[in-house]
Amino acid sequence: MLTKNDLDQVRKVIRQEVKVEVKDSTQTLGSQIRLSRMQVQANIGELDDRIKNVEIKLDDVANNAKKIQKDVSLLKRDQGTMLDLLDKEQMQQRKRIARLEEEVGLPIPQ
Repeated sequence: MLTKNDLDQVRKVIRQEVKVEVKDSTQTLGSQIRLSRMQVQANIGELDDRIKNVEIKLDDVANNAKKIQKDVSLLKRDQGTMLDLLDKEQMQQRKRIARLEEEVGLPIPQ
């Protein structure tokens, strides 16, 4: 049978072993946590760079959209001017044809 002194010595040995194992596990976990943190920071850095690139591209798209809007506005204005000019020319030609038909004595179409 084990005496109280024997049990105290067993307890002491077990505590020492547990203490060593806990210390080793704590160091291992600490190292893994530091490594994971470094990986997360690296990933965040990469994402930050990607976001900056996306922002730059969005700025380019916005600038191009503004240029296109200006071009469309100019085209609409030019289109309106051209339509007015063609309409005036068509009306002048209709009047001219009507006068010619009248002078020649052709029947006027309805």
